[in-house]
Amino acid sequence: MKKIGRLFFPLISLWLLLGSSTCYAFGADGHRIVVLIAQEHMSAKTKKAIDRIIDNDELSELSLWPDRIRYIPKWQQSKYWHYVSIDDGEQFTDFKRHSDGDVLSALEYFYAQLHNPELSKQQRREALSFFSHFVADIHQPLHVGRRADRGGNTIRVKWPDHPRGANLHQLWDSLILNTENKTPRQYSRHLNQTRTRQQEAGRQTDFLVWARESKALRHHIYDFPQTRYNRAIVSASYIERSKAIIEKRLLLAGLRLAECLDQIFDPEGRM
Repeated sequence: MKKIGRLFFPLISLWLLLGSSTCYAFGADGHRIVVLIAQEHMSAKTKKAIDRIIDNDELSELSLWPDRIRYIPKWQQSKYWHYVSIDDGEQFTDFKRHSDGDVLSALEYFYAQLHNPELSKQQRREALSFFSHFVADIHQPLHVGRRADRGGNTIRVKWPDHPRGANLHQLWDSLILNTENKTPRQYSRHLNQTRTRQQEAGRQTDFLVWARESKALRHHIYDFPQTRYNRAIVSASYIERSKAIIEKRLLLAGLRLAECLDQIFDPEGRM
């Protein structure tokens, strides 16, 4: 993770510029939902520690920052940190990793950075934004994607609001989620009502376990007929069963983010 370390430096002016931007990355509501769920489950001590780092800004909005900066030359390498590529026949014990890092190595790095008392406030702010973002990313099954179709990005699907079509990755990032027509706060409250069924799984903080879970869900994602032009035919039943998977992953991501942040900022409270 040396290359991530070399890129990890204060960018205060850039942060302020991006923080005022109204251009949100694709799939932003999913990230907001995960953070809003986490905030309902983290301890009061953790919340206070986070508020001191981000000056009472909204963590749900700061978690979008990693999607914005990957298009800026100095941060282009970070685009590889949002996913990990692994084919169906490969195992996590022995597979080809990207030389510039992936979501697993990024999670490990920024989790360690948040434990580092020597970081400046700005570095902790950036590390918190990255970590919160990547916890959500790894729970989206196509961020643990196949190499051949780039995590579903090359598989076209028909979607009413996209006359030119969308792709499978977009479908799982936000299009299915948006069919509920809920705000992120409404959605987080709705998912929190089902949390009792996920409480134990929500304590799992092994990043590799999260990745294995996402990989195991891919057979559901690709369970659709395709045309000869490699276009997925998405039915109403596919959308409904996919929505159930997406909602479970969002809830788990939120619970697990809270657990990880409590381990960092309130370890005694978790004992």
